[in-house]
Amino acid sequence: MLGLHVFPPAMGTISPSPFSVKSLLLLEMSGLPYRRIAGDPRKAPKSKLPVLEDDGQMIPDSQAIEAHLAQNHGFDPDAHLSPRHRAEAEAIRHMVEDHIYWALVYSRWIDNPAATRQAFFAPLPLPLRRPVFAMVRRQVAQALNGQGMGRHSREDIYAMGEKSLNALAVLVGNGPYVFGDRPSGIDTVVFGLLENLLPAELETPLAQAAKGHTALVTYHQAVRDGIAAKLLP
Repeated sequence: MLGLHVFPPAMGTISPSPFSVKSLLLLEMSGLPYRRIAGDPRKAPKSKLPVLEDDGQMIPDSQAIEAHLAQNHGFDPDAHLSPRHRAEAEAIRHMVEDHIYWALVYSRWIDNPAATRQAFFAPLPLPLRRPVFAMVRRQVAQALNGQGMGRHSREDIYAMGEKSLNALAVLVGNGPYVFGDRPSGIDTVVFGLLENLLPAELETPLAQAAKGHTALVTYHQAVRDGIAAKLLP
């Protein structure tokens, strides 16, 4: 049986990692039997989650997991999409994962450190919790700076995130899925992000921007009540 190592539920979400949610939903869509495992990024091949375990092979990264399921298990969530829709899906994925995601990271690690420390580091002994979190937070800040998002002001970061959420709401439209009546790989991406904004306990300007779009709220709830229902904590 397949095993998916992910961040466990926290902050009122299926997982506080959009990429963990993405891969969990992908496996639900595949119908393949699997077990969900609370992962430890320190022990992961690339020090990140999710990681798919398949007959002793460890596959890190959500995109690599999707490719592995297609090549080794015959499940391609985009098999029904046209070349145009595949191209559009790739563009949407980069907007979500390479742009809005970093605004989400900023909103947690830089703008709301206390809540993030509690969500991710509560299992650590109290004497270790603050120093370990401080070390990781510095690494996150460096990553934000290297990516570019962290070089902007708080107001600009949230404004950029809101602008992209406005575009995402138009692209989602009336659903039920991004490309009509059948889910595809891009739905795992969009749902993974929205799951970390809409039901999350942390209230931020980015979350408020998402909640201001009926299309995003309706889409997220429909997927949560449907193909993601078994994933709820």
